[in-house]
Amino acid sequence: MDGQHVKETKVGVLDKAMAILLSFTRGNEALLPQELAARTGMPLPTIYRLAQALSEHGMLMKDGIRFRLGITLARLGMMAIEGVDVRQKARPHLEWLTAQTEENAELHIRHESSRLVLEVVSSPHNLRPFTDVGTPLPLHQGAAGKVLLAWLPENERTSLIAGSRARFPEGAPFDEQRYEEELSRVRDYGWSFSDGERFSGVSALAAPIWNAGGHIAGAMTLVAPSARLTAEKRKRFVPLVQEAARRTSHDLGSAQ
Repeated sequence: MDGQHVKETKVGVLDKAMAILLSFTRGNEALLPQELAARTGMPLPTIYRLAQALSEHGMLMKDGIRFRLGITLARLGMMAIEGVDVRQKARPHLEWLTAQTEENAELHIRHESSRLVLEVVSSPHNLRPFTDVGTPLPLHQGAAGKVLLAWLPENERTSLIAGSRARFPEGAPFDEQRYEEELSRVRDYGWSFSDGERFSGVSALAAPIWNAGGHIAGAMTLVAPSARLTAEKRKRFVPLVQEAARRTSHDLGSAQ
């Protein structure tokens, strides 16, 4: 294999798959299996076997008897760029929100039919965040989940809610009509509140972060013990959460 392109690991099949992918030097290039074999130094039967497997996963796509880079790579690349970008842009505004409220500020993003905490700035009152960074959470529960769902097209929203409920079946009985009414209020108000939906005694406020394409890039989320997030504090903190979300959206190039 070409050492200039591929870092050798102890996972041989992964090294070979990466060697095939990195054989493409241009995005519009279509290569014959024989060309891939020549560029990687692998036997032709191995090229056929791995290229077919990569095609089934969308990493490559067939173009007659040739192979091109697949759309899955583009999708994953865009997700990675977007994730890094929103995290970097949100960090100073998360810090500002925590400084204003002395509560945990979190960045939540959607990943398929779940949501992930991508960044946390901890309150001086808490020993640790309520949820670890990167932990999959129910998309259909919590203030952040409602923000991530509320502005999606109805068909997509329905499918994602079903997927989230199947993956995370625990919790209170789910009332579809009531839930849609909640999402309608989120769209009207521009923010969401939840109390004890995932963990008893924990409340959250969330507002949408928009990207330059006019899509939801994440949810700016304030998380605190319910005893501290009183009605009076919620009234005071909602504009702060919205402002932190607005500043992050602006830094991502949104006109929202």
